Amino acid sequence: MAALFLILFSIAIICSPAAAAEGKDASSNPLGSIPFIGGFGSSSDPVIIHFFFNPGCGACEKIHPVMEAYAANHSDVKVEFYSLAGNQTNIDLFNAYQKAYNISHAHVPILFLGTTNLMGEEEISEKLDTTVAEVKKGNNKGGLLTNLSSESSDVSPSSINPGFLIVAGIGEGLNPCGLLVLALLLVSLMASQSRRTVLAIGLAYIVAFFAVRLLSGFAIFSVIQLPGISQTFTLIAAAVAIIAGIIQVKDGLSKKQHPLLSIPDSKKGLISSYMKKASVPAGLVVGALVGVYGMACTAGIYISILGMLYKEPAIGLIYLVLYNILVVIPLLAILLLVFFGIPPEKVSAWRDDQKSMLRLMIGIVMIIMGIVILIPML
Repeated sequence: MAALFLILFSIAIICSPAAAAEGKDASSNPLGSIPFIGGFGSSSDPVIIHFFFNPGCGACEKIHPVMEAYAANHSDVKVEFYSLAGNQTNIDLFNAYQKAYNISHAHVPILFLGTTNLMGEEEISEKLDTTVAEVKKGNNKGGLLTNLSSESSDVSPSSINPGFLIVAGIGEGLNPCGLLVLALLLVSLMASQSRRTVLAIGLAYIVAFFAVRLLSGFAIFSVIQLPGISQTFTLIAAAVAIIAGIIQVKDGLSKKQHPLLSIPDSKKGLISSYMKKASVPAGLVVGALVGVYGMACTAGIYISILGMLYKEPAIGLIYLVLYNILVVIPLLAILLLVFFGIPPEKVSAWRDDQKSMLRLMIGIVMIIMGIVILIPML
């Protein structure tokens, strides 16, 4: 249920309308208690302030009219406003500024000027005047990003380790939950169906399993791109991975028959009822149900993978697709082995013999991933 709730919550956030934050009358805000200090002397080049905000963000709603009024009252300052609500161009620019200013976890409201950034309502309110004054004394009024050469902007390597994703993806694909359902499905089908029918239903199961996982990943990935959410999600991802990993290791070592992280018993009957129908549509339904409820087995890995990929949206989405392909490779391998003659009972017996070891292996992967995510944040 936790995995289903996370998916529905993510989709709800994506679909919810953002409150409009632009177009407010600057004169309606008296600027509170911020001690603006008037002009800084004549200069042909204004200080450029790049201000990023998100409509609906409480702190952004407060500081946005302040920035409008500041720009109106200072002719030697130009404020560029960038809304991140559904604007991919501004989101990409925001990510570029984070890299240029060497910020690992930025949140809105935030502004960039000169070689400095101010983050959060309180810091902007307290330091805006003095920071503008310092920038005017220097020679970088346009900001740090404008001074980056194409060479320097391209040298930062991707933080995503493909080898690590391969290990995690194959490991998650070997989780006992997905293997159990597929093995039981194949056992029930081989007794009464032709091999081609078994192959078709098995492929339907795997395709639906893949689609549900990928769509849920896209939903969560879109949500954590919103500034202010990413850092919180990263912390949650690390915590979930470590805690779930410890539980998996404990269950693997104790060889529990009813592990804590498994498909809920209340849903096993529903899945079983569709398995008995022995049709391609039923295979699709079974795959979709396992894709949702089976996440309880390996949610720690998937969430932590998303926590790693969100920092690089363009390549992150590609890696997300490839990662889910890796997850279904073990399922495809088992289906093909059964199709070419290996009795599905042997697959089921192998799964029963190795399930404790598989849980132990997956648990160790989860713990390592949680630590990898957490280290840069310490």
